[in-house]
Amino acid sequence: MLMINELPPVLRRALTYHNLSKNQLLFQQGEPAQAIFWVESGRIKLLSFTDQQIITHYLVNVGESFAEASLYFETYACTAIAEQPSRIMAIPKQMFLETLRQSPSLSEQYLAHLTHRFATVKRLLELRSIRSARERLLHYLYQQRQPGQLTVPLTQPLKTLAIELGLSPEVLSRTFAQLESEEVLSRKKGSVLFNEAWLRS
Repeated sequence: MLMINELPPVLRRALTYHNLSKNQLLFQQGEPAQAIFWVESGRIKLLSFTDQQIITHYLVNVGESFAEASLYFETYACTAIAEQPSRIMAIPKQMFLETLRQSPSLSEQYLAHLTHRFATVKRLLELRSIRSARERLLHYLYQQRQPGQLTVPLTQPLKTLAIELGLSPEVLSRTFAQLESEEVLSRKKGSVLFNEAWLRS
């Protein structure tokens, strides 16, 4: 992940700030792309709108950047909305592009960042392609579980986890309840505990 403090001083001096209230738009799909962004505080949700539905791409957390594709396209490919009160840092896209061209080290860092982002989005798409909510949630928990550990920390609210999994909060809650009734796992505050006998079966 390319952190804001890793950027050259010329880019850090060009930062501007946007203070957003909950559900406030930062930019809309199709608007002219003018900047790339980092989240200083809060959380941003990236969405696309079609004739039939709203598609949630993913959530952007503190320290993470977004709208990287705007460097190479004339318009924003999605809509950015503050999921909670947020403070967003912006760098003009042309200045960022010019600095990339002049700095091989920054270009290498940025390529590594985009590669990591691609892998993250690919993993998310694979997860959401699992049709069964039960299997989708189990697959996610397996991914988060450390080898040899029964406990999986839940580091985000259930509403946020539901968005990441592409489920409604109600479906996620029911799926957790189903897994508990099957004695697959139990929930504690901030974590999930797998049934060791079930894992070995």
